[in-house]
Amino acid sequence: MINPSDKRGSVGVVGSVGDDCYGQTYFDLLDQENIVPIFEKFQEKNTGICGVFCHGKDRGHVTDLGVSTQISDEFVEANWDKIQGAQLIFTELFILKHKRDSVFKLAELGSQDEKIFGFNLPSYYFIENYLDDIKTLVEYGDIIFVNAEESIFFAKMNGLETNDFGLISEFIAKFPKKNILKRRTVVITCGPNPAYCCEYDHISNEITFNGTFEPDFVEEENIIDTNAAGDAFAGGFLSQYMPGKPLSECMKAGHWAAALVIQRRGCQYPVECEFGKN
Repeated sequence: MINPSDKRGSVGVVGSVGDDCYGQTYFDLLDQENIVPIFEKFQEKNTGICGVFCHGKDRGHVTDLGVSTQISDEFVEANWDKIQGAQLIFTELFILKHKRDSVFKLAELGSQDEKIFGFNLPSYYFIENYLDDIKTLVEYGDIIFVNAEESIFFAKMNGLETNDFGLISEFIAKFPKKNILKRRTVVITCGPNPAYCCEYDHISNEITFNGTFEPDFVEEENIIDTNAAGDAFAGGFLSQYMPGKPLSECMKAGHWAAALVIQRRGCQYPVECEFGKN
């Protein structure tokens, strides 16, 4: 989220936390990075937390969403002026289960010519149970990320049965679009295998970019924890996408960020790291 009225930084996070140590830690860590926390705080309720267990290179999650799904319509409305100033609106879709109207309000805002609306396609459960809403949100989407397995499942749920990620990226990119003045970019990440990127122009009905990109090589013994690799990729990609860099450069930045995070425990980065200067 871009928040030009706050001089500390240009990125903000909108959400809800409990009045507990986890919520305060979340606030403090964002503040240290000049990311603006726009948080609704709930008394006597817990912040969403996630326990990650690792076995060798494998991992699993146990999640308590806490109050992360309880952000109120009144809070969103009270902070709408900050949200309206955003150039990029990026959201997770699990919130559809709890705050469908808010997600679509953000999508409508993001459909404006000068804004970008993006998201990650969610897990199997949400694709299967909220398929109609997700298909509609794809129509709003300007930039969509999805991992390999979930891209296959989404395509199958929409009548395309294939393991060809090139075909799937084109299939999703060609979905109908609410604002055809903006091209849609679809990125499928495939772990240690090449990622796919496809951009489609709904005015000319042409694919304007299509490519595969090898991830940055990391020695097996240096891979500590693959937690947050997908989100790191999206963050790296968007850091170059928003200033208008070529999609090939955006893909390189995504792989760079993912390679960094899998060499550290949890979602952590070296104190000094900047794409293009390492």
